[in-house]
Amino acid sequence: MSDLIIDGISNAPGGVFNKVIIDGMSSISGDLTCDSMEVDGVCKINGNVRVKYMFEMDGVCNIAGDLDAEDVDFGGRMNITGNMSAEKVRVEGSLTVNRTLNAGELDLKFQGQARAKEVVGGKIRIHLRTGTGHFQAELIEGDEIDIERSRVDTIRGGRVAIGKGCAVGKVEYRDELTLHPKAVVKEKVKLD
Repeated sequence: MSDLIIDGISNAPGGVFNKVIIDGMSSISGDLTCDSMEVDGVCKINGNVRVKYMFEMDGVCNIAGDLDAEDVDFGGRMNITGNMSAEKVRVEGSLTVNRTLNAGELDLKFQGQARAKEVVGGKIRIHLRTGTGHFQAELIEGDEIDIERSRVDTIRGGRVAIGKGCAVGKVEYRDELTLHPKAVVKEKVKLD
């Protein structure tokens, strides 16, 4: 299996690779499958992305499809038109997932606006990194949830901490619910 290495400005077809390294600006047309992927710059992918191990990014990435990886670590801005699935996701920047973000462990430190239709996972932490802005979702569901500066229709979880600047329609929790005095929750339901 060969590597795909882009240094500068280039277009490339999708395909199956060992490593994908993008340093600069790139547009990839088609599905992309690889063992590892590093992006430093701007990347547009017209297709699904499957990364067996680590997807590291610093810059801007637009994916017109799904992203599936073992580990995602990025700073910058990422837009995904489909679903995002990973065991571990670490984000510092802006993230948009038009469908479901599924992560065993999510640590999102967002700037400005960030959103996902649904967030599902084990341990979910969503906090504002700097400045102003908010995270928006229809549903957040997980074992441990710790959020701030978020607007969410429904939260469902085991241990739930809702921090400052949150506006939540309904919270369903099993074990524990902690609310910041400046958080707004319309309905709270303790599950058996």
